Amino acid sequence: MKRFLIILGLTAIVWLGVSMAEPMEYSLRVRVTYTGYDSVRYAMVSADTSLMLRIKSDGYTAFLIGMLDEEPEVEVSVSGSGMQRAADMESLYTAVRESMVGIKDVSSGVDSLRVTLAERRHKTFKPTLDEVSFEFDEQYALYGQPRITPSEVTLYGPEEALASITALPVAKTTISGIHASGSYTMKLEPVWRQAGDVHASCTEVSVYVPVEAYVEREYKVPIQVADADTSVTVHIYPPEATLHVWVAQRDLYREPEFTVTVNYSDILANGSRIVPQLSEFPSYVRPRGMEPAEVQCVIIK
Repeated sequence: MKRFLIILGLTAIVWLGVSMAEPMEYSLRVRVTYTGYDSVRYAMVSADTSLMLRIKSDGYTAFLIGMLDEEPEVEVSVSGSGMQRAADMESLYTAVRESMVGIKDVSSGVDSLRVTLAERRHKTFKPTLDEVSFEFDEQYALYGQPRITPSEVTLYGPEEALASITALPVAKTTISGIHASGSYTMKLEPVWRQAGDVHASCTEVSVYVPVEAYVEREYKVPIQVADADTSVTVHIYPPEATLHVWVAQRDLYREPEFTVTVNYSDILANGSRIVPQLSEFPSYVRPRGMEPAEVQCVIIK
């Protein structure tokens, strides 16, 4: 009797093994996620995200799938343009077979997966460098203005959330030891994250910093009286100022023009001792100082 039971048990095991190895058809529900569209610019408003499939596999594979706590998730890419897009079922079947080893065949009663998109509201900003500090080596300085690429960044999201964002600065940072022109990749301050469901067309920008070596030069400039009364004569002592400026090495051949003035109304209001002002100078020079700090003005009627 004991031998009979052993033989019966072994026969049952063999039969179960053979049965489990035979391909059979099962039902399987999968969760579908979609790629292939600009999720920053568009929001998905409806889609086939859960689908019942018929799969053919051996019993072992079906058993292992049945042990999963959650529905298997597969990713498919949609095609087309506009707000209505679709993914063909063959791409879904391929994704299922690749993600779950042991599946022989996949089918369903659905001919395609459909996705409906909606374009988000958008608002365009020019990134600012107010929070960025550029520190140059001695005798080097900025030559012109930094250039930001891209020059504009678009934020996408609900209208009320976009209205709460007034500026898009580059994140606070300091770049030290600059002695040559170059580009720097900088992150944007993620102000959109505090506004809710808002997305940015990019999260970082490239900033090109034009740099030149400078040398110091001195220039003697006559001091002029601005808005003077033509019925009087104004004498200024000393009659000229000494300007200390930095000039880029590439611009040393140029002859810069400067205007130093004292305002006639300031002479009347403040007396004879006036602080002269550098009112005009070329963009390619950098003023460093001026002497004297004050001049004496005498009005002769």
